[in-house]
Order: sequence, then C-alpha cells, then structure tokens
Amino acid sequence: MNSGLIARRYANVLFDFAQEHQATEAVYSDANNVYQALSGSQEAMAFLTSPLRKPTEKKALVEKVFANVVSPTTARFMAFVIEKGRANMLAEILRVYGIVFKEHNGIKTAIVTTAVPLEAQKQESVLASLKEKLGAPVDATFKSDPSLIGGVIFEVDGSLVDCSVKRQLLDIEKSLAI
Repeated sequence: MNSGLIARRYANVLFDFAQEHQATEAVYSDANNVYQALSGSQEAMAFLTSPLRKPTEKKALVEKVFANVVSPTTARFMAFVIEKGRANMLAEILRVYGIVFKEHNGIKTAIVTTAVPLEAQKQESVLASLKEKLGAPVDATFKSDPSLIGGVIFEVDGSLVDCSVKRQLLDIEKSLAI
C-alpha cells in the first residue's frame, strides 16, 4: 500500500480519536511540535526507522522524550502507531494530521514571500487582508527572497499569485523577445 495513503488513514484515525476526546487543537499543536522535533533529528528518525530496533525500544524512547510535552491523547496515539509497526511513518502521519485538521476546520495555508522580511505589524496586516479576501482563517508562513526585487508572491493551498517585480520584468523580457 502507498505510504501516503497509509499516513492519511492514520492521520484520519488520529483526528477521529482526538475529536472523541475533544482534543483536536491540542493534538494539532502536539503534532506540529513532534513533527518538527522528529524531522529535525536524523538520529531520532534513524532510530524509529531502524528494523534492528524493537517496537518496545522505540515506544520507550518516544515516551521518554515526549511524556511531559504532549497531551495524553497524542501520547496514546503515538504508542499505538509504534505498536502497529509504523514507527517509521510517525513523523509523516503527524504532518498529514496537520493537513486533515486544517481541512476539517476550513483553515487555508498560505506562504507569503516578499523581497525583504516584513515586520510583525506588516505581517498582521497582510494576514488580516488574506483572511478577509479568502473568507477563512489563514495559517501563513512569511519568507523573504531578495531576488524578487519588490512586490509579493502569495501561495495559498497550492495556488500561486506572483506580483513580484522579478515576475513583471520577466514578462516584459518575454514580450520583447518575439
């Protein structure tokens, strides 16, 4: 079976489990934090994906590291995943849970790229505008890329709107090169 489908199924199970325990937001926060921790540690990922390590060892490590960091709902689910022999997919399942959570709650994901880093006040203004235009809550990540020269690029749930000076210059160059 495709690992993407497996991760999606487990993420859906986690969402249902979190709903039963009225903990979807807590699990969302936990999932983000654990995913960042696991994906940022080659040692942890090597340990969890190693066929030489027993599930009991993997479970003990996860419990030790995350015992006082995650909600009981998240901890129980992570133990369940390891017991089912899917420890190698734990990080991906948690990443996909974030997608499932956002889909269920109508939250749009946006990446806003500008030529220079935006100050916090400007970020809030852009975020408020996005929420108003999209008519939905927005989870935005702000990036900077000096090669844009000026302007902004919005990527919302896979759709791209490029209003950068770089794009405009490339369009002019293209139109002149007949």
